This record gives sequence, C-alpha cells and structure tokens, in this order.
Amino acid sequence: MRLLKAIFIVALVLFYACTEEMTLELSDSKPHLVVDGSITTDTMSHMVRLSMSGNYFANEAMKGVSGAHVTVSDGSETIVLKEFNEYPGLYFTPQDYYGVEGKAYSLKIEGLDIDADGKKEIYEARDTLKSLAPIDSIRLEWFDEWNRWKILLYAKEPGEAKDFYTFGVAINDSLYTDQLSEWNLADDKFFDGNYVNGAWVQDIDMDDEDIDFVPGDTVTLLMGAITEDFFDYSGALKEETSPKVPLFSGPPANLPGNISNGALGYFRTLSLARSSTIHTGEQ
Repeated sequence: MRLLKAIFIVALVLFYACTEEMTLELSDSKPHLVVDGSITTDTMSHMVRLSMSGNYFANEAMKGVSGAHVTVSDGSETIVLKEFNEYPGLYFTPQDYYGVEGKAYSLKIEGLDIDADGKKEIYEARDTLKSLAPIDSIRLEWFDEWNRWKILLYAKEPGEAKDFYTFGVAINDSLYTDQLSEWNLADDKFFDGNYVNGAWVQDIDMDDEDIDFVPGDTVTLLMGAITEDFFDYSGALKEETSPKVPLFSGPPANLPGNISNGALGYFRTLSLARSSTIHTGEQ
C-alpha cells in the first residue's frame, strides 16, 4: 500500500509538471468474439460466456452474443450447451456434468458471423484437466502490518511433474475472489514433491470496504490445478489489471488466449480441492 501511494504521488507530480497539450486519435476497434468458460471437477452446471469486444473508452458492459451452437467434448462424449432466454450470451452444461482428471476438453462455437462478412465462423479451444492432490488443512494468521488475514496452506505436493496452481477464497456461501484477476497463482518451484507446511497462498484484506468478516464466519480456500498455458495467461491478466504509473507503462493490450480464429479470452479446465476453517477472531 505504501509503495502504491509513493508511485501515485510521483505520477501526480509528473502529470502536473507536463504542460504541453497532446491529442490522441483512436479509431474504432474491429469487433472480436470474447470467450470466458471453464470445466471443473465439480458436479454442476458449467458455463461458457460469449460477448463482443468494445472500444477502449466505451463506458458500457460487453454485449452478450446469442444464437451460437456451443459444444464441449472430452474425446468420447460431446454435449451441447443450452442458452436460456433470461441469460443472453450465457451457455450452460447440464447440472450433472463434471470434468475428469487427465482428460482433454475441447470447446467448439459455431453459427456466428462476428465480422459481418456473410460467412459463419468456427471458434475452437482445448485444455487438459490436470490432476490435483487433496488439501490437508488451512489456517488463518493475522498480519498486522498489512491489516489482513493470511490464509496458510498445508498439503503434500505430488512432485510427479511441474505443476501450476490457482487459489481463490469463499467466505460463508459467497465467493470473495469473484474476479479472475483476484485468484492467486503459484507453481511448485519451491516445494516440488515436498510437504507444504503453512504456505501463504491467499488473504482477506480488512481494508476492503466491501468486506464484512467477523468471528464465526467460515473461510474456504479453493485450490485449482491448471495448465502452464493458463498459468501464463492469468499472470498476464493480473499484470494488465494491476495499478500502473501511466507515464512509464505500456498501453493496455488484448491478451493472447487459447481461442482460435482471432477470438479473445480463455477456455480453461480446473481440478478443484477445498478446505475450510472457522474465523475465531484470535490474532
């Protein structure tokens, strides 16, 4: 926090020291299909969201794309995702669907003419569902300097291959890390094949004005095994969405995902493990 304040002050001083006017001419961007979808090991209705890209300065939500034919295949079974009238642009698997570790899942999107050239496009993506060891337990530890609760992980790292992980948090029945960029990332570089004895993998920021975290609440850590490609994509996403000093940062850019035919976004698979603890209030 102190570092961010220092960066902000420097940027502010430099901003007011610049007096020359500059005019930026930004043309409208070519529309692209944006895909956000996932298949996990949870038995549930999984979702694929289709929307349109927009201009950088457009102050509006991305428009959902309806009428697509969306399928997911694991190599032996292909299912058709259903779009409901009340959720335009959202496509759902059956409620009893779940991913199986070790299988590769392919997404296929047909029936759209995004570039309006009179020809229907096909968009495809593929991701392999990695295996994941269970979590032994988690523990909360107060970090007074940053005014937050650290979430410490205890688990055995399998060490059979190079592994990549992502970590989210739920408080009671609500997902606290409800943005993809808020999920922390880690690889097994420092604990490959060893026991993870209280690694700090997530936290709950008590300076967050939207948080209402009190003793008696249940904290759940969600641990996901992901591919290296999605690990790299998520890291780039966190970098793009993190605070920057405008004068010394590059322009924002679309991230290269795994969707074919020029579409943006990512279709991912996650093996999920969970562990919960009760917030006692003890610091």
